[in-house]
Amino acid sequence: MPDIQSTVAVLATRVREPNESDWNKMVRLLKYLNGTRQKCLTLRVDKLNILKWYVDVSFAVHPDFKRHTGGVLSMDHGALISYV
Repeated sequence: MPDIQSTVAVLATRVREPNESDWNKMVRLLKYLNGTRQKCLTLRVDKLNILKWYVDVSFAVHPDFKRHTGGVLSMDHGALISYV
C-alpha cells in the first residue's frame, strides 16, 4: 500500500527502542488502516508516452544521520512504482 509505505519504513527503523512518539505513530497508522479498509487503489493512464519520476532525497536531517531517499514513478494518476 503506497499510502503507508513511508510510515512503515520509519517505524521499522524504531523496532528495538520505540519511544512514546513511535507508539503514537503506530496507533495512528492502525486507526488509518482500520478506517480505510473499504478503499480501493485506482490507477489511470492518460498518456502512455509520458513517465513522471518524483524523487526526494535528504541527508543528515534525521536523528540517526543516515540518508533517506524515496521515489515514485507515475503515468499521470497514481503510483506505478514507489520506494522508500
